[in-house]
Amino acid sequence: MHEIEITGNVKSVSVFIGTGKCNGNCKHCAGLIHRKYAPDEDGVINKNLSDGDIYKILESCHYKGARSLSISSSGEPTLSPKSVTRLLELVDFLKSDQLKYNKINLYSNGIRIGEDEDFVKTYLSDWSLWGLSSVYITVHSADEKENAKIYGVPSYPSLRTIVSRIHNVGISARANVVLSKNSVGSLESFMNLVSQLKDIGFDNVSAWPVRNEDDKVDELLAPSKEEMEKICRFAVENSTNSFVIRVLGEEHHELYKTGQKLTLFPNGKLLNTWCNN
Repeated sequence: MHEIEITGNVKSVSVFIGTGKCNGNCKHCAGLIHRKYAPDEDGVINKNLSDGDIYKILESCHYKGARSLSISSSGEPTLSPKSVTRLLELVDFLKSDQLKYNKINLYSNGIRIGEDEDFVKTYLSDWSLWGLSSVYITVHSADEKENAKIYGVPSYPSLRTIVSRIHNVGISARANVVLSKNSVGSLESFMNLVSQLKDIGFDNVSAWPVRNEDDKVDELLAPSKEEMEKICRFAVENSTNSFVIRVLGEEHHELYKTGQKLTLFPNGKLLNTWCNN
């Protein structure tokens, strides 16, 4: 059932869910290669695994130490709300066996949250009750027009609206910043963006240099080594308990290589990587 045997200490597991449908059109989408495996119907978590199989995987990961669960997709997970709900139900069932994931995070581009208030009231509010603790919004800029350009959409909603709606249902909001010369490629641009994101209301910020299809830092698009060192130093010196700033470098990816971070992909494989299968 698993592609790898779960051994040693596991810190976290990520699960791809949903049909692969997306409301963005990013040029360098890491999820594209997985969409051919995605289920056709919302409400089906993984067409290659039964819900019982997924339960056993989550159970095994928990026994090995995992206490953090991330929900991702080959598309945009908020467009497959029944699948998200079903996974949260499975995680809730684990509690009856005294197995609890303390942190449950949802990765999103934020578009539906910012544009569809009925969705927020219908689903995001319920997900909070099911245990969803954080929504991670991928941010390229604080400017709506610039975000729309990079996401390849006619318009992008206000980040302030997105964060406000997340907070209103009792969930925290983290900004995920992709460090790229096309958007945020220098210490100055990163400092300015962090300041804006804090003012908008994000609870914390994580950033990492853009990576290529081989899951390595893209040397052509990522900030220079010198700028990355400056950005990392700034994050360490300015991060606080109330507003955490993290830059995820190669040491973060080492957690995948050592099997401490695992991903369950749409093809049914459990792998120690985050984007390749």
